[in-house]
Amino acid sequence: MKIPAVFVMVAMLAGCASTPQGLRVTDLRDQRYFRGDYTIPLSFAKIQAALFKHEAACGSAPVFALDPRQTSYATIIDKPAGQTSYENAIVADLTFYQSTLMSEPRSRAHVYSYYADSATQQRIEQLFAAIAHPEVCP
Repeated sequence: MKIPAVFVMVAMLAGCASTPQGLRVTDLRDQRYFRGDYTIPLSFAKIQAALFKHEAACGSAPVFALDPRQTSYATIIDKPAGQTSYENAIVADLTFYQSTLMSEPRSRAHVYSYYADSATQQRIEQLFAAIAHPEVCP
């Protein structure tokens, strides 16, 4: 009877050992990692086009991804090349707002990052500069 219990324990430990370590994108969406709200006076299509232009001009750019279930939500992730953890990533959750009589179409970004130092703040500013001026490389 003890032999099956040993196999179950070994299988459980093997499962724990195979899970990836590090910070996940869902972990970053915590209030303690919140780094600010930003308004981008562009639609998602124009933001994505700007990031494509930035990638063509500079060789790399943050990754833009629409939420597969909600077309008014998207995410921009700026992560150093080759990293699987989100410890050094900057995540911007976007919400698109249609134009009204009082305002033009715009997007609102909630920015998250694990670190809150001046280098991270500079990377956040570079992310928005890549959208505003895609032809200028940092």
